Amino acid sequence: MLQSARPCSRRWVLTAIGTTGAVLIVPFTGCSNTAKKKARKADRDGKRPKGPKTMGNLLVDGYIADLKKGPAKKQIDAAKELGNMGASAKSALPALESLAKDGNAQVREAAQQAIKSIRK
Repeated sequence: MLQSARPCSRRWVLTAIGTTGAVLIVPFTGCSNTAKKKARKADRDGKRPKGPKTMGNLLVDGYIADLKKGPAKKQIDAAKELGNMGASAKSALPALESLAKDGNAQVREAAQQAIKSIRK
């Protein structure tokens, strides 16, 4: 049996496969992982570390880019989608507020509706 440097974090099991003599190394999860326990405790305490961007954040970033550059139809669609996302799209408020002063009435209306939906 092989083990990693930290004795209780993960164990490895050697398994022979068939008559060819091939060896497969499989992680054995019978031991608890202290890092996972610390992460769960941090989640409960509300001290979750910043990790990679989530899919929602990536979507919001893409819609913000559409608000700043693009044809009016694309800006309207982006504003509607951000409005549908609600409070999770708060980072888009500055871009929407500048778009709420746009010369195109449809763009302006879509931005104002999105701002209302996000601030609810």
